Amino acid sequence: MTVRRVDANGAQVPAPAALARLARTRSAPADLGLLLRGLHSRRLVLLKSLLTGLDRRAYAVPPAARARFEEHWRLLERAEERDPAAVRDTLDYPAVGTWLARALAASTNPEPARRLGHFGSVAAAAALRAGTPFTLTLTPRDGLLALPGIGVLTTMAPAVRLTARAHTAHLRPEGPGPGTVLLRVGGRIHGAGPGWHGLRRLPGTTAFLDDLDPYRAPPEGISRAALPPAPRTETGTDPWLPRWRSALALLRATDPQRAAETTALLRCLVPLAPAGPYGPGAHGVSATFRAAPGAVLATLPDSAAELAAVLVHETQHSKLAVLHDLLPLHHAGPYAAYKVAWRTDPRPLAGVLQGTYAHLALADFWGRAAGRAGLPAGVRDAARARHDSYRRQVAEALPILLESNELTPAGLEFAREMRAHHAGLGRTAGRAVVIGGPSPFGDVR
Repeated sequence: MTVRRVDANGAQVPAPAALARLARTRSAPADLGLLLRGLHSRRLVLLKSLLTGLDRRAYAVPPAARARFEEHWRLLERAEERDPAAVRDTLDYPAVGTWLARALAASTNPEPARRLGHFGSVAAAAALRAGTPFTLTLTPRDGLLALPGIGVLTTMAPAVRLTARAHTAHLRPEGPGPGTVLLRVGGRIHGAGPGWHGLRRLPGTTAFLDDLDPYRAPPEGISRAALPPAPRTETGTDPWLPRWRSALALLRATDPQRAAETTALLRCLVPLAPAGPYGPGAHGVSATFRAAPGAVLATLPDSAAELAAVLVHETQHSKLAVLHDLLPLHHAGPYAAYKVAWRTDPRPLAGVLQGTYAHLALADFWGRAAGRAGLPAGVRDAARARHDSYRRQVAEALPILLESNELTPAGLEFAREMRAHHAGLGRTAGRAVVIGGPSPFGDVR
């Protein structure tokens, strides 16, 4: 499966045992590998769709723009020949998925070339990580040149010349003034120079706190308040990294398997601003997008426990998004017709499935936290209440799924395995009561 061929060969359909494990919100290492391969296959399919769209609408793309795109494609192929893993890792970065989705949408408009320029930054980032020598002129957009998974250069120059060798590279904006030096050390890129900002690593993982990439969040924002991503000028003073350390420590102490799953699938944590153009956001907003699995977008949680819960919740959304691409679980339409305990508005069946799956994992997580020795009694009591709340919410939602005719045979089996796991979490009686806030607007998009 290569960039040169651009196909989805190698994508596997989960075996029944793997589907059962995933339905019970847990996964073996082999299951995670399958999901990651599926994500990459999907990314290659989208790239192929972009190429096909350009071929079909060649008249809408200026010859110069098409020539630059082909130059960038050749660079990506050269980088893959040198280090396939580096190229795969770059293409699978969530912000690349968001850009691809927007570029594909633009390809149906009269001017599809507008977003093609960013592909040069994607190819350059992959080539830098692969240690491929190259020289390329890139065009910043709105004063920003972004290298996905690496960092950004702020500049008002109309063009930036990037000259790379095996272990070093130089970014030189057009015009007078010094440039930026990039160093490749152990597969990671470090930079220094005027206007350069590198992504910060989340301690204990290979993921990033991404408060830089212009494609890290959808342009319409998150939730009804349309919360935008928070910029570095705001996140630099927030306790994101200390809270992350505490949340990861809590996950590893409470449920090592779920912690391993989270760190294997998470590529970046994207801080959201607390307010948007339509007012402040609801308390504890988080989201995952189907085009960018592996990215968790969230407002700053109040505590490490809340952040751990967000990670559990959103990891399930990423898993289900990739799984549904590999093995369709439903053929549901967009009609919102079902009432669930965690939302005030009706949900389409896809939203019911996503929410039920995430809340089943939360019931499991809080149940384990409630039984963890060494935690203060008050903390265990709060965890027990949350476990009971999510368990009851899932109990109300499962019949909607099991009685639906919109699930595929695989989806029905998936729902039955969810029911079996839920049964092992304890008996449920009475109506669901939401504790800890409702599920955020738009479970997954």
